[in-house]
Amino acid sequence: MNTEEQSTLVAYWWDKLQLLRRKFVRETHLGGLDQDDLEQECFIQLQKALERYRPEMGVPFECYYKVVLRGWRANQNKVRARMELALGEDDLFLTEDERVHIEQDVELKMLLEEVENKINELEEEERKIIVAYYLQNRKLADIASMLGRSYKSVEHKKNIALKKLRNILS
Repeated sequence: MNTEEQSTLVAYWWDKLQLLRRKFVRETHLGGLDQDDLEQECFIQLQKALERYRPEMGVPFECYYKVVLRGWRANQNKVRARMELALGEDDLFLTEDERVHIEQDVELKMLLEEVENKINELEEEERKIIVAYYLQNRKLADIASMLGRSYKSVEHKKNIALKKLRNILS
């Protein structure tokens, strides 16, 4: 991909993911970083995500980018925690709520990776249905027409895929 195509792609996703980005900036509280800094970091992470994203994973880019942003935030919190620990226990600035938030971010990232791997174990049509329905918020009727199948057969395939996922994940 040449530089012009890459710039166009970045600009497209930057505009499309504006609401996600604003929410992330609003929810992120890292000492020393203001909103402009966080916006710039979102841009950098968007470029990195576009370079690493693989459509064959079966996950929409929006979901992938959200995981990338949360992973970046969790890593920043870990680095800051280590720096604060190096200062000594008396100077530790993380509150209990922040520690829980970091743990939840890491757990969510790990869970999403596990679910992504398990979704990839499904048959191709089952995977398409699950991704379209749950990750792209498409209606079963739309998925049925996309796949050239009846509504009932898509609904049945979705239920079979969910049972398989439950068995795989439990």
